[in-house]
Amino acid sequence: MPSDEKKIMMVVAYDGSGFHGFQRQPEGLRTVQAELEKAVLGLTGVPSEVFGASRTDAGVHATGQTTHFATSSHIPADRMGRALRRFLPDDISIMNSESAPPEFHARHSARGKVYVYTIDRSPEPIPMSAKFAAHIGAPLDEKKMERAAELLVGTNDYSAFRNEGSSPADPVKTIRAIKISRYGPFMSITVTGKAFLYKMARNLAGTIVEAGRGRIDPEDIPGIIESKDRRLAGPTMPARGLCLVKVFYE
Repeated sequence: MPSDEKKIMMVVAYDGSGFHGFQRQPEGLRTVQAELEKAVLGLTGVPSEVFGASRTDAGVHATGQTTHFATSSHIPADRMGRALRRFLPDDISIMNSESAPPEFHARHSARGKVYVYTIDRSPEPIPMSAKFAAHIGAPLDEKKMERAAELLVGTNDYSAFRNEGSSPADPVKTIRAIKISRYGPFMSITVTGKAFLYKMARNLAGTIVEAGRGRIDPEDIPGIIESKDRRLAGPTMPARGLCLVKVFYE
């Protein structure tokens, strides 16, 4: 990084409904990264690459996506987010901006992430939640879901929970905790992990839901993990229910 540049870290929130994921796409499709880079260019007049902690999929939301970019702008780091606001669309907000050390990298420096999957449990879908929750009106056995969540925690080869189409990656990951919560008509599945495979968070949620519906016996989960067979785990839940809420760096 040139000596006249500084590194800015920003926490970004976005409604993923109108984006083809976070990462810039060669086809010119609308992405969060492209919109952030457009905003930085509009403010500073200089192109800058904006890096994200998670390359969230199309339709996935965030309230705590961490990003960074380098700039020689004289705008103070803690005011950068506010300065960028007028260049951003309504479905992206910068929640915080601050100076970061030269060695910081939004993705490579991350030590963990928290995703929340939201389910609308009402008998009929609640219209206002349609963009942010997956509706499941069928009965769910919460005790079985909690048992499934318990058995999915650990350091394992999670190949059975990775979709095809991803770049090669070490399938051994650490899931630190999975918590099932209820609030009003909604249920949330909060997954905390060190790192995730392609669509892994949504596949973990799908497996827990299938346990709740009686289609997967929670006690079979260790065998599913050991099998490394994607066909034995639950389905990939819709993107709209998933939200990246926090990235850890310590």
